[in-house]
Amino acid sequence: MDVPWTDQGLLRLLEGWPHTMLARRAFIALSGAAVTASAWEWMDAPAPTTIARTAATGGRVSAETITVIDTIVAAAQQMDDQHGAAGAGFVSDQFACVSRLLRQASYDTATGRRLCAALAQLAQTAGFMAYENLQDGAAQRWYLTALHAAHSANDHALAASILALMSNQLAGMPGQTSQALQLSAAAQQAAARAPAAVQALIAARSSLAYAAAGDLSGFQRTRDQSLQALDHAGSHRDKTPRWARYVTRTELDAITGRGMVTLAEHLTGRHQQKLLASATTLLHDRALTSTAAYQRSTLRHLTWLGLAHARAGDLDQAGSAARAAARQAPQITSPRCRHLIGDLRDTLAAHPRRAPALRPLLKDLARVLPPS
Repeated sequence: MDVPWTDQGLLRLLEGWPHTMLARRAFIALSGAAVTASAWEWMDAPAPTTIARTAATGGRVSAETITVIDTIVAAAQQMDDQHGAAGAGFVSDQFACVSRLLRQASYDTATGRRLCAALAQLAQTAGFMAYENLQDGAAQRWYLTALHAAHSANDHALAASILALMSNQLAGMPGQTSQALQLSAAAQQAAARAPAAVQALIAARSSLAYAAAGDLSGFQRTRDQSLQALDHAGSHRDKTPRWARYVTRTELDAITGRGMVTLAEHLTGRHQQKLLASATTLLHDRALTSTAAYQRSTLRHLTWLGLAHARAGDLDQAGSAARAAARQAPQITSPRCRHLIGDLRDTLAAHPRRAPALRPLLKDLARVLPPS
């Protein structure tokens, strides 16, 4: 990843693709400054120079080709939403195709930037799929590649999204809270001039870093920023990039609900119970509104809803959410979600008021857990 933040740097990064990424089965996850340095390097990098190729062996990229690529990018994101990481190989293949066009075809500046934006979105989707597969090192490499591509596309909104996902990943890794907060700050700075819906999404994702840090005031501040931006987005929907059009109050509430469950672990007594009660309300719609478009998100938030109820002592509601998660889990490729289901199972099993009626449920949950 040690390449300059220029279009030529991106092309150098893509040399030998896909072998540099796909030929390796595992990457060691980066931590500390090794991750955050890239964010600050990107922030300090000059505006990208013109990315164009006029003498190439791969033919000229036509408007029709760009339309097909945009359709493929959208389809890849839908696959992630519907099935989790099941389509990881497909997304990697499409990334390799767009990479080859960038390196070998000819195109003008506008087309070059659209190719870079498509490449960044495919890398971001591949990164999230790797994250769902518990491949943290590979996910980081995908995200960093996506950040380089977003820079060459001169797309700060997309770069903000990538940085926020990098922050969310670190927020869930032991000892990386400080780095998660740094990346969330970089993401919000990158989104400063982005469409309001993007700002709302980035603020919501940033709240998860504050939750992991146990920072209640920071969490509440970013939650407020998220809702304020969403209110503004209502009258500016036409400016929202396609990849952010799923941002709704339901989506933002679900992210906040997850953060509240995490934040509650740092608190006790009345404050903890208040957060857990609020979390169950905010998680409800995303978890219990059945939709084929967001099955992976539904599974994740069903499990978080079950955790919120279980930790609040409401075992009946926790059991209901857990049963729904157990039914849906076989349809989704996400070891990360299944590990979260394992946390829910352990929480229910260890509860001092556990009822004998929960025993069949615990067995059902055990069947969908990843191999130990």
